[in-house]
Amino acid sequence: MEEQKATGIPIVGFLVVEKTAVGDGYIAALMVTDNRGYPLEFKASTPIRPSLVQKTLYGGQLEHFIGVELCGKTLIQQAARKTKLILVPDRHLLDIADQVNVNMIALWRAGESIKLEDELKGVSRGTIKPTSSTFQSVVYEGRFIDDTNEKEVIAFLQECANRFDLVEAFERIRSALKLLAKEDPRYA
Repeated sequence: MEEQKATGIPIVGFLVVEKTAVGDGYIAALMVTDNRGYPLEFKASTPIRPSLVQKTLYGGQLEHFIGVELCGKTLIQQAARKTKLILVPDRHLLDIADQVNVNMIALWRAGESIKLEDELKGVSRGTIKPTSSTFQSVVYEGRFIDDTNEKEVIAFLQECANRFDLVEAFERIRSALKLLAKEDPRYA
């Protein structure tokens, strides 16, 4: 794996924030891959279990606060490898871009519905269509470091989409979190 870092292959991060297995809190994980989807690094947060008082005080903003401020930002900052972009399955996680200097892109399969609670500001939208019929098209919303960087990042994302299923990487992380919860009761 170190060999790939040395050759300068661009890398991409995948970040998820999920409810714990028993549903009393949240856990986040970051998987960093090369441009072929091969894992280079994996980090998981310890579960965050908000108290009843915290749930009451944060109300509808609880998941956003935990996902962006406590988990997402921290995992990205602690990653040993710096990524070209971070992909997330939930558009509210795009707000992490306000906290760290990284391109953030929310992805979902073309044709899937997403929950649009409000219009996000400063977000670009588009579709990535893999050249191979092996992988499905994905729709994205992203926050980019700057306008010139956006074209480069989308070209890189297109290259990755031609090599592996981008959305499937989120499922790999979720599966790893389930295994982690089985192996270590602290993560349940």
